Amino acid sequence: MASIFSCTATIFLAISTFSINGCNAYGALIEGICKQSQDYKYCMSVVGNDPRAAAADLHRLALLSIQVMAIQIQDTLHQISRIHPNLKDPLAQRRLRQCESDYDEAYTNLQSSFSSTSKTAYMDAINFMGIATNKVIDCHNGFRRNGPIATSPIDADDMKVFKLSEIFLLAVDRLMPKKL
Repeated sequence: MASIFSCTATIFLAISTFSINGCNAYGALIEGICKQSQDYKYCMSVVGNDPRAAAADLHRLALLSIQVMAIQIQDTLHQISRIHPNLKDPLAQRRLRQCESDYDEAYTNLQSSFSSTSKTAYMDAINFMGIATNKVIDCHNGFRRNGPIATSPIDADDMKVFKLSEIFLLAVDRLMPKKL
């Protein structure tokens, strides 16, 4: 009986040591990416705290950043639909409608980026991510042209998308073969 307990305890110890070391390796990977980002705290709070990140290698981390960005874009689209009816200024309404269109296009390109990343077609994924991010930049800049400069009511959301795009690019950069 004692030998069964001893054997079981040894197996449990070996499994838990492997799991802890595996989590630490993935945690170090995520922390390394986040340290390279412009906003370490945001990166760690959004990607680092995601339960899926615990077992994420670089490929999965790239996919995870796209998934988190897709959720952010969907949340922003919902926010736009809540804000729009409350705007009285016709220019602000027009700008926000354009943002809605830009975010819709960003979401479509984000889906293509996810698909390309899934297939390890990283250059395609980067191109689609660039298009998606540029659509959000267009929205963001729309409040600065063609009339008085204003702050977008979704300015904070735009910034989150930019930060998530950066996390994706940092992960994919490590996946790309380096040219000599």
